[in-house]
Amino acid sequence: MDKIGFIKKDMYNLECSVNGKLRNHDVELVTEYFMAEQKKNEAFYFKIEGDGHDRFSRCFWADATSRRAYGFYGDVVVFDTTFNTNRYDLTFAPMLGVNNHGQTIVLACAFLSKETTESFVWMFEEFKKAMPGGEPKTIITDQDAAMAIAISIAFPTTFHRLCIWHITSKFSVKLPRDAYKEYWREFQKAIWDTDNKDEFDAK
Repeated sequence: MDKIGFIKKDMYNLECSVNGKLRNHDVELVTEYFMAEQKKNEAFYFKIEGDGHDRFSRCFWADATSRRAYGFYGDVVVFDTTFNTNRYDLTFAPMLGVNNHGQTIVLACAFLSKETTESFVWMFEEFKKAMPGGEPKTIITDQDAAMAIAISIAFPTTFHRLCIWHITSKFSVKLPRDAYKEYWREFQKAIWDTDNKDEFDAK
């Protein structure tokens, strides 16, 4: 071990040193990176806002491939903010779609410091600026009041639907245990094996 010139402690010290030099330069560094990407391809779109102390407040980006894909597969967009980054305490907010092969595709991404109506409106407005054709026909989200208000403001003609996974995951919490165990399969049949509203309501 004493013959190794670079041990774990040295690695830790180097990382601390580098992080110290980069601290409070987040906006500057990411802006430089995004501008370099834009220089490679002018269709790369981004918008960054700081908090006045050279730290992120919010950041949105979409590359050329994603923007082109939206033109083909942007009818339905899934917006998910259930990802968090521990280091910066920012919410990662991707906007996703599905291509003609049934594969998930990334249409755009954002980092948000706050999950407020104002933050979501800002992101959706940037999304409309970046994407050909403007707002999507349908957007699927979790059940978030601030998000729902923002969608009604920024995407007034878009159908807003709630994610079925988020709905069904609450069954075991909202229903009495016995009812959940007894009727869960019936709930699944009602959800997945019906073709229209009347049949669903009857079940």
